[in-house]
Amino acid sequence: MPASKLPRWLTSILRTLVLLAILAGLGWSGRAVWKQVGPGLFGSKRETKIPTSRVKLANISEEIVAVGRLRAVFSTELRAEISGRIVKILVGDGEGIKRDQEILKLDQQDILTQMQEGDRNIEASKLKVQRVRREFERQQELKSRGLITVKDFEETRITLSLAENDAAVYDARSANLRDKLAKTVIRAPHDGTLLLRDLTEGQLVTSAASQSGGTLLGEVADLSALMVRTNINEIDVARLKLADAARVRVDSLRNMMLNGEIKRIATIATESAGDRTRVFPVDVVVDETDPRLRPGMSATVMFTLSHIEHVAAVPLSAVFSNADSVRYVFLRRGEGFEVRAIDIGIADTRRVHIISGLVPGDEIALMRPLEFEGEVPIAKPAAPPKPRGPKRSGR
Repeated sequence: MPASKLPRWLTSILRTLVLLAILAGLGWSGRAVWKQVGPGLFGSKRETKIPTSRVKLANISEEIVAVGRLRAVFSTELRAEISGRIVKILVGDGEGIKRDQEILKLDQQDILTQMQEGDRNIEASKLKVQRVRREFERQQELKSRGLITVKDFEETRITLSLAENDAAVYDARSANLRDKLAKTVIRAPHDGTLLLRDLTEGQLVTSAASQSGGTLLGEVADLSALMVRTNINEIDVARLKLADAARVRVDSLRNMMLNGEIKRIATIATESAGDRTRVFPVDVVVDETDPRLRPGMSATVMFTLSHIEHVAAVPLSAVFSNADSVRYVFLRRGEGFEVRAIDIGIADTRRVHIISGLVPGDEIALMRPLEFEGEVPIAKPAAPPKPRGPKRSGR
């Protein structure tokens, strides 16, 4: 029978059944969505799988890790003692040089002109001294005969002293100009390798006596011995001492690990430019050299403070602490967890040594279970009893 011929009451029933089926489907879908979204919107708990780990035996090394830069153990910075213009660069960057070898020259023309003028002044002052001395000798003879007054004789003597003083001043100026002329040539202070800055002929450089400290021209370094200078904070530096071993990894050469030794620990702190903390410069001399190593390369230095092997250890994220500094973990018990107080030892960047409270194989949570909210009520372990001293006898 066509649908248009169905009774009106049957048509109403069919429409009602279809509507109920649609509503049931929407309700089922809404329930699934609500289970996922609803608890988060209203802050109620939802079921979460807590990641866990087991207590395992491991080797742990407590280390101080710092960064620094490679540099030569013995090196000298090159700065000009006078300001001037570079006219000639005689040695290239990276070349080996000998003591007193010429590295670069500054413009000398102005100094040479002043020296020529000074030489003329010196010659003129010598002639003036000769003339005044002859006059003084003549006046001295006349005085012995009583032909001149004492006043005239004293004036001649003073004139001779002034002429001799002027000659001495010109000589001193000439010596100063000769010294400045010698300083226009920058020489190697010792044998080594020249590490020249990016300099060009014609460039102006300032003297080391200027307020900025002068233009750094480069340095002469002995590359047969290298070291890393790093900064250690005031807490960790007290745990280091001279001759302690260290490991050095050059960042650009990941597969290279070098052995080193602490040769210097600064006795006074400096202020870190980054976070303004107090740090102490520490120099670590590298025992080995490699032709690929260059001064200025970034390096990571690792100081091993203590090392233990085959001990119970857990990940750092599994250990928690309360306001009383009591350390604890969440130990798996059946389907749930219980709080377990622990004693810990040294730690590295991933694991911490468990002295007591756990044994290998125990399963612990790596995050706080949802049933433990706020401060965990756990007592601080009691301190061990103090040993009694010897009993004193009464008088």
